[in-house]
Amino acid sequence: MRTSKEQVEKNREVLLEAASQGYRRLGFEGVRVADIMQEAGLTHGGFYGYFASKEDMAAQAFSHYFGLLTERLRGRVERGETLGDYADRYLSRRNRDHPDQACLFSSLSGEVVRQPDPVRRAYTEGLEAYLAEFTNMTGNRQDAIAAFATLIGAMSLARAVDDEALSREILEAGKRALNTTR
Repeated sequence: MRTSKEQVEKNREVLLEAASQGYRRLGFEGVRVADIMQEAGLTHGGFYGYFASKEDMAAQAFSHYFGLLTERLRGRVERGETLGDYADRYLSRRNRDHPDQACLFSSLSGEVVRQPDPVRRAYTEGLEAYLAEFTNMTGNRQDAIAAFATLIGAMSLARAVDDEALSREILEAGKRALNTTR
């Protein structure tokens, strides 16, 4: 039985979400095609009907995920969310403890540099789009870059250390650096 175009597109969306969540949770090396296909309820043999390669899946997952993130940020900016609100939400223990449900930027920035060009290109394009929207929150591109680098760095460090008190201190210092203490 042939799958309808609508079902193929739904399956593709499920695969992209499963892949982006897997990358955030396990990193690039921890994600296996068979696991993504199984999580999506599809057979391993169907993979090449959706993607040319594992790196193509990663690049498409990044593009898809970053598009969703940018749209979500656009809505927050339109509702008047401030940098302080954003930082308080972003630099939370919840995001620190659940990278699979949080931002791909902080989950994978350190790994992207070792990925093939198509994956790095998708990451770069996603970052550019996100920074363009983030600039609407901060007022100018340089402030957006500095604030976002602070957020990503603080979250990455807070996740990396094995000392809970130090991890909380890093999150709070990131908020303070962005003048978000209330």
